Amino acid sequence: MDRPVIAFDIETIPDPAIGRRRDGLVGTDEEVVREMVRRRVEETEGGSEYPQLPWQRVVCVCVTILDTQGCEIRHLGGAPLDERSHVEALYRLVGERAPLLVSWNGRAFDLPVLRYRALALGVAAPGFYHRKEELHVDLMYELSSHGQTRRTGLRTISELLDLPAKRFADKPVWEHVIAGQIDRVVEYCKLDTVDTLLVYLAWAHHEGRLDTHALVAAVERVRAAVTRESDEGWRPIEAALERWPAWAR
Repeated sequence: MDRPVIAFDIETIPDPAIGRRRDGLVGTDEEVVREMVRRRVEETEGGSEYPQLPWQRVVCVCVTILDTQGCEIRHLGGAPLDERSHVEALYRLVGERAPLLVSWNGRAFDLPVLRYRALALGVAAPGFYHRKEELHVDLMYELSSHGQTRRTGLRTISELLDLPAKRFADKPVWEHVIAGQIDRVVEYCKLDTVDTLLVYLAWAHHEGRLDTHALVAAVERVRAAVTRESDEGWRPIEAALERWPAWAR
């Protein structure tokens, strides 16, 4: 591992400012978001609750950072719902650390949303672009033969690999946010980055980027980071990683 690997994930809600400006909606943020969701569900005949990517407000950005010295699970940015601080923090982190970014569907969702919102917020990212080395691995894109087969969700591949997945949230993210439960969204987002990183390690071993010894050592660093998480919801995840992956123990 010649540079840090950063698995990242974002969470979004329909942007109430767009709803007011574009559709003339009135009311509180909760009322506007609910109406935007209602209209979108009607427009897509139940296909989606969320608007087009540029109209989604970033409410959370999380990362799991792995290098040869250790692993860290982080929520980026300042106060909850401070969108600019979340977006700016990710671009700054990448500029400072020059990592390999890893995502699940980041090519089609996370990175485009971050770019759109950065444009709207005036966030500059001079250290993000024009790099010679590989910048980003989208695992969903890679594992689906570069989009040639039907794509699957992170939950499905996590279950295949016997990884804990999709804890902390029991309803759509926007519902947790308008209910004032941003802390649950943060933990949910952080777990997605941990699962994404672990899937990356399994894929890197398969591709020959890591041997079995390096894989097990990396998983131990991830598990140590999980141990430091204070929410009790992380304890089953910590236990599950004690002998993961089973074939290497």
